[in-house]
Amino acid sequence: MVREVDYKTVPVAGISDPNNSFLKKPDEYPVTGDHNGHKVRAEGKQRMDGDNKPYPTKFGIHGTSVGVDWEACVADGVCMDVCPVDVFEWYLNPGKKGTGNDKVLEKGSDDWNKYRTDKCDPIREADCIFCMACQQSCPTQAILITSP
Repeated sequence: MVREVDYKTVPVAGISDPNNSFLKKPDEYPVTGDHNGHKVRAEGKQRMDGDNKPYPTKFGIHGTSVGVDWEACVADGVCMDVCPVDVFEWYLNPGKKGTGNDKVLEKGSDDWNKYRTDKCDPIREADCIFCMACQQSCPTQAILITSP
């Protein structure tokens, strides 16, 4: 189930054109930190949504070979359902994965104001077998798989 957000998502940078990947734009998507064993890019940077308005969050893209745009992630969970090697789990509901197992946020709550929805966390990025199932199934195109 896609969770409600108050903005229009944009596909992760590079999904429509691999030559235009976020990995090839270090000025626009600089590495800004690490989280659960993966790099985070552009966290804290203001980016624009599908209506060319500022996203209400600034979490950036989590992962490198399995890049998940946390602004575009709306807690659908299908990526976790289709991943044969369990790369993902929910950020706000650790240890859980899959459709309907995200932490549901009440609109207007402190967590909703901060996150809008739970987020798909590529905590086992190194286990990815590059089958592309998650990228192909994501309804908001929030995932970009880049084989090393």
